[in-house]
Amino acid sequence: MTIQIPVLDDRSFDQLVRETLARVPVHTPEWTNLNESDPGVTILELFAFLTENLLYRSNRIPEANRLKFLTMLGIALQPPSPGTGLITISNDKGPLAPPLAVPAGTEVRAGQVPFTTGVPMAVLPVSSAVYYKQPQTALDLATQNRYKLLYQTFLESDTDILTFYKPVSLDPPATGRPDPVVDLADQVNGTIDRSLWVALLAPKNADLDAVRRAIAGQSLSIGVYPATRTPGQVLPPQNTDTPAVDPGLVFEIAAPEPDTSGLSGPGIGVGPARYTRLPVTYAEAVLDRPGLVQVTLPPYEQLLLWAFDPEEEGTGDFPPRIDDAAVAARLVSWIRLRYQPTTAGTGTGSGTGSGCDCGCTGGDSAADNGSHTTLASLSAASDAPTGRITWAGVNATRAVQSVTVPSESVGIGKGTPFQTFTLARTPVLGDGAPHALTVEVQDIDGTWHTWSEIDDIYAAGPADAVFTLERATGLLTFGNGLAGLRPPRGAAIRASYSSGGGLQGQVAIGGISRSVVLPGGFAVTNPVPTWGAGDGESTADGESAVTRWLRHRDRLVTADDFRDLTRRTPGVDLGRVEVLPLFNPDHPGEPQNWAGMVTVLVIPRSDPLRPQTPQPDRQFLGAVCGWLDPRRLVTTELHVRGPEYQPIWVSVGIATLPGQVPSIVEQAVAKAVQAFLSPLTGGLPPTAADDGLIAPAASGTGWPLGVDVRPQDIEAVATRVAGVRYVDSVLIAMTDANGSVVSPVDSVPISGLRLPAATVTVASGPAPDPAGLTGGSQPAPPTQVPVPVVPDTC
Repeated sequence: MTIQIPVLDDRSFDQLVRETLARVPVHTPEWTNLNESDPGVTILELFAFLTENLLYRSNRIPEANRLKFLTMLGIALQPPSPGTGLITISNDKGPLAPPLAVPAGTEVRAGQVPFTTGVPMAVLPVSSAVYYKQPQTALDLATQNRYKLLYQTFLESDTDILTFYKPVSLDPPATGRPDPVVDLADQVNGTIDRSLWVALLAPKNADLDAVRRAIAGQSLSIGVYPATRTPGQVLPPQNTDTPAVDPGLVFEIAAPEPDTSGLSGPGIGVGPARYTRLPVTYAEAVLDRPGLVQVTLPPYEQLLLWAFDPEEEGTGDFPPRIDDAAVAARLVSWIRLRYQPTTAGTGTGSGTGSGCDCGCTGGDSAADNGSHTTLASLSAASDAPTGRITWAGVNATRAVQSVTVPSESVGIGKGTPFQTFTLARTPVLGDGAPHALTVEVQDIDGTWHTWSEIDDIYAAGPADAVFTLERATGLLTFGNGLAGLRPPRGAAIRASYSSGGGLQGQVAIGGISRSVVLPGGFAVTNPVPTWGAGDGESTADGESAVTRWLRHRDRLVTADDFRDLTRRTPGVDLGRVEVLPLFNPDHPGEPQNWAGMVTVLVIPRSDPLRPQTPQPDRQFLGAVCGWLDPRRLVTTELHVRGPEYQPIWVSVGIATLPGQVPSIVEQAVAKAVQAFLSPLTGGLPPTAADDGLIAPAASGTGWPLGVDVRPQDIEAVATRVAGVRYVDSVLIAMTDANGSVVSPVDSVPISGLRLPAATVTVASGPAPDPAGLTGGSQPAPPTQVPVPVVPDTC
C-alpha cells in the first residue's frame, strides 16, 4: 500500500483572505466596511501573505528532508555530459614549415560554445582525399573481353585473373544526407582490396618538393569515423590481461624504389607496387569508435610516387587512378589503410600506459626493421569491428566541450574539520576531460602538494591527503583529521580542471569553425557531428532514484539493477530499456539459459533517420557500455543491443459512422494502429491478473518483447477510434526467412530482440491486400562477380 504523505496546508493567499474575512461578522459585527481600501482589510491581506509564505516553506520540509537524505546516502546528481567530436585543422595559406604544433588544451569554438582539444598534434601542410576501389559488376561480356585484351600483359601466370573496379571518392558526410559508408570487409560490394587510399595533397599553388621536405619525418594525425550503425556491443567477463591497442587497420605508405638514373625528377620513383608500414606513436581502436591514429612519415628521400607506364596506373596493388587533373597535380604521396580482420581490435587507446579490464584491446605498429611500439588501452569492449567506415582524414584531433581552468585560487585553509570550498565553474568534468582535476595545497615552506580525489572521505586514514568533489556543484570537501587530512590554517589551495557539458555541445557538421589561438592561414572544422552531449539529472530525478539506489547500491546484480542503472546513463536520451537475463542475442533460436550472460535492449527516444524504428548508433551503445562496465560483476558477460525490426504490412478496412469524413477517420485509425505497434508508445491493453484484478496496462511503454502481432488486437484498437462504426477486416503481411512476402498471415511471431516495424494503410470497406504495399519480394543478395580494373580512359 502506498504511503500517503500529508500536505501540511495547501491554502493560497486568496483562500486565506476569504476565510479571514468570513470570520469578521462573527467576531466583530460592527466592522462592516470590508472593501480593499479599508486599513483593516489591508492588515488581513498582509497576514495572508505572510501565512502563505510560511505554509510554502513548511510544505517544503519533506522535500528538504528527502534531499538531505539523498546527500547523506552520497547519491550525487548526474552532471551534464560534454559533447565530443573529431576536428581537423588545415593549413590553407600558412607557412609550409615548420609544422604548427597544436598542444592538448587548445580552444576552438562552435559559436559561443567552447571546445578543447584532447590529443596533441602537428598540423602538416597537406590535406587529404580518400578513395576506395569499388568492385565493378555491371560490365557486359564485350567490355570485359576488350579490357582483358588491353591488360593481358599484366597477368604473370595462367592462374591469374583480372578483377575490375572503379575508383570512388569517399566524400565527407553532409548535413541532411545519409552518411556515406564503405565496408572494408566486404569484397563484393565494398572494396576489392579491403583498403582505403588516402591521397596526401599539397596546398593549392604550393611547390610539391617543398611540401615533401616540410612533412618528411613528421607525425601525421589521422582521424577515422566508423559507421554509426552497429548491431550492438558486448562486455565479456573481465580478466587481468590487458592487451595493447590495435587500431584494426594497417597504415602503409607508398614506397617506390628511388630512380638512380635521375631521369624521373624529384619525388618520382620506379619499381613495383611496394609499401612501407608506418610506425604508430599513438593509436585508438578506430573501427570500434571514432578515434585517432598518429603515424610517423618517412624521411624526404623515401617520399616518392611512381612514374607509370601507359595503362599501368591503378592496376594491381597500385593506388587508384585520379582522373581529376587538378587533384592529381597536388598529389604528394599515398597512405593505404588496410583492413586486417584477423587482428582487428576493439577499445580506445590513450598511449599513456593506463588501462582497465573491460575488454581493452591493442595493437602495435612495426616498421620494416622489426621495431614496434606497444600502446595501452582504456575502453569498453565491443563486438569485433566490422570495417565499416564513414570518414577518414588527416590533421585530425579530438575536441571535448569544455573550458580549461588553470590554477584557480580556491581559498585559504582554516584548519577546521570538513572544510568546504566551491569551484568557480561547474560542472567539473571527470574521466576523459582534456585537463584532469588537480587540487594542490601549499605547505608552510611554500611547496605545493597534490591531493587525491576519493569517493568516500570516511574511507581515508588520518594521514591521507584526499578530498571529495561534487562535480555538478563544484563543492570540494576535505577531511576532519581522523578521516583524511585537514588543510592547515593559512594554507593556500588551488585547483586546475576542465568544466563543460550540456546539450549545446551537440554540434552539427561544420559547427566548430573558429579559434582565437590558431594563426592566420589555418582553418578548423568538424567533418562529423559531435556526440555524447546531454543535460544533467534534475533534483526530481535524483529524488526518485533514492529507492532504486537503496536496492541496487550502484551495482548490477538483478534485472531491476540493470534496468535502473541503464536509465541513468549520462549523455544519451533513452526511450526504452529491456533486460533479458541468461539471453544470448547471437543464438536467438536456441534455449536461452546462458549462465552469466545478460542482454540489455536499448532504444533511443528519437532517431532523425528512422523516426518510426529508432536504432541506437555506435556512440549511443558505447556510452551505455562505458556506464555499465564498472558496475557489473566480473563474471557477467553483458550484451548491449538495439532492436531487430520485423517488417510487417497492416491493412485495415473500416466502416465510418454517418456524418463522419471517411478520410479523417481513416487517418486517425492509421495513427492509432501505428502508435499501438510502436516500439516506444505501443503495447497491449490491460489483461486480467491471476487474482482476478486488472493488471497495470502495458500500453505506452512500447510493444512487448515476445508478443505476437495478431489481427484481433489491431481490430480492437481500430474499433476504439472515434468515428468508426465497425472494422470490416484486418489483413497482415510479413516477410519470411528467405525475404519472400507472405500474405495474409494469422499472426506475426515476435521473439528475441525483434519488434514490429509496421506500414499501415486504412481504407473504407474491405481491407486491401497488404501484399500490394510491400513492392513485391525482397531483392536477392548480389552474387560475387570477378571484375577487372576499369580506367575511365585508355
